[in-house]
Amino acid sequence: MKTAKVVLLGVVGLFLLGVGCGIWIGHYCAEDKVFKVEYLHTNDWSGIGFFEAKTERPIWIKWNLSHGGGSMEKYYSQGHDVFDVALSSNRLPIYSVYFRNPDKSVTWWIARSGTNFDDRIFYDTNGNFSKRQIWYSGIWQTINKRDGKGGIVIDGLWRPLQLFTNGMWTIGTSTNP
Repeated sequence: MKTAKVVLLGVVGLFLLGVGCGIWIGHYCAEDKVFKVEYLHTNDWSGIGFFEAKTERPIWIKWNLSHGGGSMEKYYSQGHDVFDVALSSNRLPIYSVYFRNPDKSVTWWIARSGTNFDDRIFYDTNGNFSKRQIWYSGIWQTINKRDGKGGIVIDGLWRPLQLFTNGMWTIGTSTNP
């Protein structure tokens, strides 16, 4: 019983020491803050973010979707989004990685299946969509639109694509090129 009291007293003492140090650091070092925490809210999303205090550039943000229970974590480097994880209770996580090129173009690599990167989207130097490709049959296939529907050309035939909720692409029946 005596040992339990000593342990409890030690834990309470460490807690009070931690609180005291936090108050002291917050009071005397306020002008030297490196990071700041902000609570964020839009029409459908709410979240929390860590930002550089001086530049206000984001470091990490976690968004929670108001409807549907999903969330997204976004990781930043020098204020630019570099990695995202989208979570939902009814599907595998979706991972997105952003590759920024010296000419300011960006490529998103997306793992919709939750295991392998199977989708990539290219944006030009102005941030405009350039092209989209999916990993199919061991190579990157460029998606071509016909009548408002995306598809890929396999063996000279255009085949429509469909994305299922589990993140997997399926190929429809072939049509003429």
